[in-house]
Amino acid sequence: MIIRQLVLSIGFSFCIIMCNAQIRVFSGNGHYFTDMVLRLDNNRTLPPFGYNVNDAFYTVIGDKIMKGPMGSEFDLVYTVRDNKLYTGQGMYTSQIAYTFANNKIYKGDSNFELDVLYNFRENVIYAGSQSFSTDALFLVEGEITLAQLFAIMLSLDLLA
Repeated sequence: MIIRQLVLSIGFSFCIIMCNAQIRVFSGNGHYFTDMVLRLDNNRTLPPFGYNVNDAFYTVIGDKIMKGPMGSEFDLVYTVRDNKLYTGQGMYTSQIAYTFANNKIYKGDSNFELDVLYNFRENVIYAGSQSFSTDALFLVEGEITLAQLFAIMLSLDLLA
């Protein structure tokens, strides 16, 4: 009886820890990070507070980014392939919206320095190609995939 209760309590504790594992995004004003503006929970980008799944901006499943909370193929808006963000299924180079290379996000299918929109270093999103503290926009707390990074940036209206 005691062993059963111990096993159940350990399992319940593990479930609580795993269910609460989330990625949080904080805004910055150039010198320090202040408010939580977004969270990524169960591969859904959600507002910072509240637990209504229907409030999800985007859902990430593998390398696919879907609009809303459901994660249906009918809601597919972007696909990440070869460090590039494609619109829809992404079969053609004309569908490349953004490129991630050298820790920078470029507009379109480019790696030209003038096409740099954002810089992502040490879990901080910077404006432009520089990584000075005054250029810091957001801090991402937790390890993320490239598809999750793009979903976060889409949710924050950094990318369109």
